[in-house]
Amino acid sequence: MPEKNSKKVKLTWSMVGTLLLCWLLPLTILTGVTFFFVYAKINQQIERTIVTSTDKAVEMCEGQITDAVTASKNASYMTAIRDSYTKYKNGGSKTDLYEEVTLFLTQQYRYNKLFLCTVLYFTEDPETIYYTYSNTADATYKGIKEYRRVGFDAVREHAKEIDTDTILMNVDGHVYLVRNMMNSSFEPYAVIVSEVDTGVMFGALESIWGYMDAAVYMDGDCLLSPRFSETRELIEQTDKNATMQNSVYGSLENEHYVYKTVKQDGHKMTVLAKLDGQAIVDELDAIRYIFILVIIFMIPLILVVFWFFHKKVTKPVNSLVKGAGEIYEGNYGHQITELGNSEEFYYLGEAFNSMSLELKHQFEQIYLEELALRDANIMALQSQINPHFLNNTLEIINWEARLSDNRKVSAMIEALSTMLEATMNRKKQQMVCLSEELSYVDAYLYIISQRLGERFHFHKNVDERLLQTEVPRLIIQPIIENAVEHGMMNLSQEGTVSLFVHEDGGYLYIEVKDDGSLTEESKEKIEELLHGGGGGSSVSLGIRNVNERLKIIYGQDCGLTIRPDADGHTVSTLKLHVSLNGGSTNLNN
Repeated sequence: MPEKNSKKVKLTWSMVGTLLLCWLLPLTILTGVTFFFVYAKINQQIERTIVTSTDKAVEMCEGQITDAVTASKNASYMTAIRDSYTKYKNGGSKTDLYEEVTLFLTQQYRYNKLFLCTVLYFTEDPETIYYTYSNTADATYKGIKEYRRVGFDAVREHAKEIDTDTILMNVDGHVYLVRNMMNSSFEPYAVIVSEVDTGVMFGALESIWGYMDAAVYMDGDCLLSPRFSETRELIEQTDKNATMQNSVYGSLENEHYVYKTVKQDGHKMTVLAKLDGQAIVDELDAIRYIFILVIIFMIPLILVVFWFFHKKVTKPVNSLVKGAGEIYEGNYGHQITELGNSEEFYYLGEAFNSMSLELKHQFEQIYLEELALRDANIMALQSQINPHFLNNTLEIINWEARLSDNRKVSAMIEALSTMLEATMNRKKQQMVCLSEELSYVDAYLYIISQRLGERFHFHKNVDERLLQTEVPRLIIQPIIENAVEHGMMNLSQEGTVSLFVHEDGGYLYIEVKDDGSLTEESKEKIEELLHGGGGGSSVSLGIRNVNERLKIIYGQDCGLTIRPDADGHTVSTLKLHVSLNGGSTNLNN
């Protein structure tokens, strides 16, 4: 097929481009603009919902903290503990003190859902603790044991510094509300510690729209530990824009968050909640469905248009292109049958079919004439026989017969018979197997070896896989004869002729190498001889005939070349297509 022009555009792609430019592009732009405005409105509404729900949730958490602080103050406002402790200091029983304090703690805090457990110790005897724990399922004596293990020392240290303040502190995952109890001199005589149930105190945060997780900080200390690790980076980023009145909604690395800072009894409380990004995305499903619906409605129209152009235009044009390809590949006479019912394409198809049949007829006539001419040329070339060679051969046979009764005579006669048989070609075969062609060469070489004696050496290297390859008759012997004449007759000493047969890239190469060298004069004669120049010796005519025969049979890319090799020796190379019994041969097996 001819090479496709990269500057030309196929009809199918032109049709696609037209649809994209005139239909899909405008509709896509309109849909995109609509989607952009609706998306912006929905985002604004989502942000308002998130901020409002966060403000409300934080406000509820503030109320819970205030209730917890107020409950802890009851221990100071009510005089039960102070009275019991004063009575104990005035000589009362420690057992009575323990029972009275424990009873007060139980009455005040056991049923308070904000506390898991409550502990009290007097500053003069911090090792003795008075406690109660909540009646909820999550509260057990284990909370008291955890306080002894992780909270005891930390609480004592912080209690010394808070004076009349009330603080929330996180100790190894336990959040404690700590408050000093003061005497009339405003000196701490006891410390009341309540472990906060963070699920209750900060449970309102789960009402934030899209809530996934949250972190709560009090004066920089983490009270509610999150399950995400970006809290510090988020706080540093959002703290610049945060105010004491409004929540801040934003995102970091495709994660969505809401942030709020408030004042709580002189303390700074920071709430940072991580939001479910998928829930936010799901809110855009409505506009997404509309967009998909528009696309779905566009698809049938596009398919109908494509179907129309494909059936009415593209398919008939492809049939014409395919038919042209068949003609280019040599399938002359190819007929087109599928061109639809269009009047214009029907006329084109009939004209194409008519021209294809006419082309087939003319090509067959020209081909037959060319075959006849080629056969005539080959017969004429093969009819040329070297009488000088036959005379020399007969003279040698006669000489040997006179001198002695030797088997050489029989062998030489057999060799001569083989040569004569090849020359006469009684079977009228134009092509023979390479093995048969080499038998002619062997017959000739035997005669030459008898003629030249020990001065003549011959080497042969043939790829045995090529022995069944068909080659034209009598193409190697003339080249061997030329090598002998050129390489031996001008040498007073020994000479060598070598034959190499191999295949490369679908071509068969037959190389004949002799010891002779090529002068500038001989190169000019060879050039003139191989390109149809004048006559010469019988050997020269045989070389020219071989070259012409190969070009007639295989084409101009094949033939004979004679060149010097790297050592200055002469190499004659026959190049022809590889074939085995009329077809290509596979040498890879």
